[in-house]
Amino acid sequence: MDIDLAQLPIPDWGLTCPDCHYQLRGLPSHRCPECGRPIAIEELIGPWTRLRDPRFTGHESPLPDFGLRCPSCQQPLAGARDFACPHCAAAFNPEAWRPAKTWFILDADLCGTLPIAGVQAMLAAESVPYFPMMEMTLSEIYGGQSIMVTRLRVPSEFYFEVRWLLERARQEMQAVRAAGEQAQWRCPHCGQGNPAHFDVCWNCEHAKAQ
Repeated sequence: MDIDLAQLPIPDWGLTCPDCHYQLRGLPSHRCPECGRPIAIEELIGPWTRLRDPRFTGHESPLPDFGLRCPSCQQPLAGARDFACPHCAAAFNPEAWRPAKTWFILDADLCGTLPIAGVQAMLAAESVPYFPMMEMTLSEIYGGQSIMVTRLRVPSEFYFEVRWLLERARQEMQAVRAAGEQAQWRCPHCGQGNPAHFDVCWNCEHAKAQ
């Protein structure tokens, strides 16, 4: 999601002048009126900066695909209207899923098969604020410079949007895999599956059937 960092007046992004800490919200130019310093907005923006409102609140109807399942019948709740399960009609409250704390932890349990690095890049592209939580690798422990991001801390108000983004990414990944599988051909001699661009079976070296 593109955000115009040069827009004026300066939006309420919680930014302050690096020199005098004057609040920059609402300024009509990129110069601090208190100390006169030119303001380079892009240098003040971190991945945790809240640049926009969340796309979803969790109270949309019909319910977007957040990957949620009915507590009663365990069926998907996507498409539910009036907060009733479309399969068993049991009532549900979206707030039951929203994290109680201001920030929630986005880790492998929530990401599933999606790599944390890919999720981090996705959040950055969508301007979803996050704070990377890094752990030292063995290289760092023994004097190297390598640091690995293993979890992300995200504002809870973006919880449902993050779930929606994750679910969309999973579906896109499944579609790519399905397309790849459909593009394969099966060897008429040994039955082995082969990539579409292979003219000879990698397993038995028999030619692709015409």
